[in-house]
Amino acid sequence: MARSIAAATSGSSRNRGVLMLAAVFGILSALLMFAFLSSKGGGSEKESVLGGGPAESVVVATRDVSAGEKITSDMLEPRSFPASTLLAGAILSKDSESLIGKVATSPIFQGEQVITPKVTTYEGQNSISWKVPDGMRALSLQVPHEAWIAAGLPQPGDRVDILAITTLTRTDPLTGQERPDVVAGYMAEDVEVLAVSQTLVKKVVNVDAKAKADGTGAAPPAAVSVSSDDKGATYEKAISITVALPPDLAAKVALVDAMDDGDGQYRILPRQKGDAKPLSGSITWSYDDIFPAKKK
Repeated sequence: MARSIAAATSGSSRNRGVLMLAAVFGILSALLMFAFLSSKGGGSEKESVLGGGPAESVVVATRDVSAGEKITSDMLEPRSFPASTLLAGAILSKDSESLIGKVATSPIFQGEQVITPKVTTYEGQNSISWKVPDGMRALSLQVPHEAWIAAGLPQPGDRVDILAITTLTRTDPLTGQERPDVVAGYMAEDVEVLAVSQTLVKKVVNVDAKAKADGTGAAPPAAVSVSSDDKGATYEKAISITVALPPDLAAKVALVDAMDDGDGQYRILPRQKGDAKPLSGSITWSYDDIFPAKKK
């Protein structure tokens, strides 16, 4: 019996020894971790313990900035972020003065990092050449009747379809008899209106040397009058409408525009805002389609 008690006492002593040794190792590990973090500058303003890397001070917006709005000093403030969370093109706080007087090419939201592609010097961009989308050509069409352009109601920045109506002459190869050949068809779809008379679409294009070549952040179109005597006027007396077309379509539409009114006309058909769907079904019609009973 005494032997059993002695054995139990010996085992208990060994267990206490193991526990004490584990405690010592735990304390030693904690001390080593603390020493490691201290050597890495943990807790300083220049380092993120969470693995974000060194912090950088960059410019952020103090409020929402609309596209086309000129940037002033009260719109900007410095803020530190871990280097791994910086946006491409983020502007350092030390360079904040370079932003003053520039224009936002797209909306910048409160607290958002200001990046190079979203600002531009916006110099000399009031000419028509700045309004033409990449790969397009600006074509102005005469407006002999306001009904041709939806009563003169389309505004710069609207999207339209262009319908052509031609009245030519067809000769029957068997009888030699001539008959009118009237055809209506869509020549172009989802076309941007660049100008109505002397009113241009305002489009902020990024021209700064550091900006991306594709003009990332270009603002959505919005109408702005550049003439001095028709602000707020409607366009029922407009003498032209300017649209953006691929070069080949511009040539085709120009041919119809050059015809006498009795031989060729066009119609501007405004689209609903946001509707970019292609036309479905037939895109050309003739008298035979209007009056199928006359088909022979």
